Amino acid sequence: MNISPHIHAVAQATVDSLMREVKGVKAVVVSTEDGFEVTGRIENTAKVAQLSAVASSLAALGSLSGEESNLGACTSVTVEAANGHVVMVQARHREVDLILSVVAGRDAVIGQVLYFAKQAARTLAQA
Repeated sequence: MNISPHIHAVAQATVDSLMREVKGVKAVVVSTEDGFEVTGRIENTAKVAQLSAVASSLAALGSLSGEESNLGACTSVTVEAANGHVVMVQARHREVDLILSVVAGRDAVIGQVLYFAKQAARTLAQA
């Protein structure tokens, strides 16, 4: 899939901003809805390509759950694990649908992570 240089640059700036601004963030990945990595940065042992593929699958499950529950389109999925959280937010750009995945440790404030992830997804969608 071809991602325009402008979208790629905005995605990279978004990744850098989240890594810098949000305490406890360990990894940020922007991927296409079909699971291909656009850009990402990690500070732990998370594997960017695998996270992109998982985000795609979880976003699809979230969409199905929202529709089957009559709640509407899914906009985000949050996973709580023993050592932290993974937040995936959809960014629907006119050229390509993207998924922003944020991996945060236990020291992160999940509300803050979700807030900044949604702000970043809006930035990506408007790029």
